[in-house]
Amino acid sequence: MSFEKQQIFETFQEKDKKLIKLKQAAIWASQYLRRKVTISNISYLIQYGLITRYGNDGNPLISIDELKKYYDSFNKEKQWKKILGDDLNWYLSFVKYKESERTKHVHRLHPYKGKFIPQLVEYFLDTHTDEFKKEVHFHKGDIVLDPFCGSGTTLVQGNELGMHAVGIDISFFNALISNAKVEKHNFTKLSKAIHNLTIKLRKFQENKANTLLEKHLLYELTKFNTKYFPSPDFKRKV
Repeated sequence: MSFEKQQIFETFQEKDKKLIKLKQAAIWASQYLRRKVTISNISYLIQYGLITRYGNDGNPLISIDELKKYYDSFNKEKQWKKILGDDLNWYLSFVKYKESERTKHVHRLHPYKGKFIPQLVEYFLDTHTDEFKKEVHFHKGDIVLDPFCGSGTTLVQGNELGMHAVGIDISFFNALISNAKVEKHNFTKLSKAIHNLTIKLRKFQENKANTLLEKHLLYELTKFNTKYFPSPDFKRKV
C-alpha cells in the first residue's frame, strides 16, 4: 500500500472511532475512575503502546473506547466482588490515591519494603464513619501503641491526628527511621548538613569509574531502544 493510500485508510479508520484529545481523555478518565488522572498518565499509556495514538504529533488523539477497555481490564473491584461478594470494603484498596499521595511528606524519607500506606492508618485512627466503620475508636489525645512499628507510619499518622504514639521494633534501623520521622528537627542545620554532604559526594564521584560507566550505559540503552523499540505502534505489535 502506498503512503498516500495508507493515510487515507487511517483517516477512514479514525472516523469510525470516538477520538478525543489528551486533556479530554484525562478529564474523562478521572470521572470514570473517580480519582485524579493527568495528561501525563495518558501520555504514558501512549508511549508504552498500551493504547493507540491517532491524529498527528501536533494533535494526538486517542480512542475513548480503547481507554475504557484498558481501564476495565484493571478493574479489580469488579473482579474481587465476584469472588468475595458485595460486602467487600473497597475503601481499603485506596486505588484513587496517586503514588505521591501514598508516600506523602516524611513517608518517602527512606525506602522500606514492609510499610503500608498512611491512608490505611488514617482510616482506622480518624473520626470518620462509613458503612463498614460504624464506630470511632480513637480520639485526639489518646495513646496509640504499635509494637511492630517498622518505618513508623502509624507513629507519624497518630501524631498528625493529635495522638501520642509509641512504637517498638526489634530492628535498630527501623527505630532510627521512625525517630527521624517523628522527632523535631532544626531545619536550618539540616539543610546545611545536606548541602555539605552533597558537595562532598559530588567531589568524591568526579573521577570515579562508575560515573563514566553509567553515562556509557545510558548511551548504549538509548541506541538499543531506538533500534528495537522505535515507536509505540511497534511496542503494541510486540
